[in-house]
Amino acid sequence: MREHMLVHLNVVRPIGPFTADHPHAQYFFGQLPKVFAQAKADGDMFWHTHGARAPDGSYLEMAGILGQNTQSTDENLHIMTMAGWRDVQAMHRFAYREPLHMNGMKTLRDWVDRSQGATMVMWWAERGTRIALDEAWAKLQQLRRAGATPEAFSLQKRFAPPT
Repeated sequence: MREHMLVHLNVVRPIGPFTADHPHAQYFFGQLPKVFAQAKADGDMFWHTHGARAPDGSYLEMAGILGQNTQSTDENLHIMTMAGWRDVQAMHRFAYREPLHMNGMKTLRDWVDRSQGATMVMWWAERGTRIALDEAWAKLQQLRRAGATPEAFSLQKRFAPPT
């Protein structure tokens, strides 16, 4: 039997003008290392990565994100965080019970554009697999188009790992 991990992608598209000097951007990028250090210390997260998808479909690493200077939401990047977890319960416990992460979500909730649909997607992958950001973006688009399926699902409609 293969062992699986839960992969989750979360996408944050800031509302309005964006620069690295924006207070919400400073908070987000300042908290990110702390949040993922805590998740790693808990032992239920196997790996994590970050990046962004530009409006033209290209992908940027973190350094490229911080160099952005936009005037409107339509120009903004989709900032992406992705991680591999032991299971759904571990990811849910961390995201919704860990005070550091919960406080961050509360602080930033009005800064995130949700007009394009779901901002988080999950799926099962063989443990040890590393997922590219473009593959993860495709999973999010699949969830937005077709709703929850075993290949791309949400917290509201979850699927068990393959057997």
